[in-house]
Amino acid sequence: MINLSQLSLRRGPRLLFEAANLVIHPGQRIGLTGANGTGKSSLFAMIRNEIHADSGDLTLPESWVIAHVAQETPAVDTSAIDYVLQGDAELSQLLTQLLQAEKNEDGHLQTQLHDQLGLIDGYTARTGRQNYCMGWDSVLISRKMRSEPFPVVGVCG
Repeated sequence: MINLSQLSLRRGPRLLFEAANLVIHPGQRIGLTGANGTGKSSLFAMIRNEIHADSGDLTLPESWVIAHVAQETPAVDTSAIDYVLQGDAELSQLLTQLLQAEKNEDGHLQTQLHDQLGLIDGYTARTGRQNYCMGWDSVLISRKMRSEPFPVVGVCG
């Protein structure tokens, strides 16, 4: 869980948070809105441990890996989903190695890399991220697989 306890943050003369308290449990989804300069990006920077609070505590499990996409991304010729997937260092490394193994016609290495991709769910990463982006949950996905009516519950840009 993410836990803010008596968290205060000042950026220059501006007070962004004062004695803020919040608990976000695993599985909960929240939305964070506010005008420019109100501390949204600063809160995420604290979660990523890039900046620190002036007082109070922000805690999250040490085992958690935080992934994010910068507000400003470089102009690239890849889709948004592929750009996000490139942030998975292990998946990207395995796919790069696999392309090289295929180019070198190294069947033994290809087999090993395919095994590793299977272990990290590398084959379903793209579909999984797209389903999450679209707001589909496992019940709706299984309904689709059984050819039942399948409402689209969200769109991701």
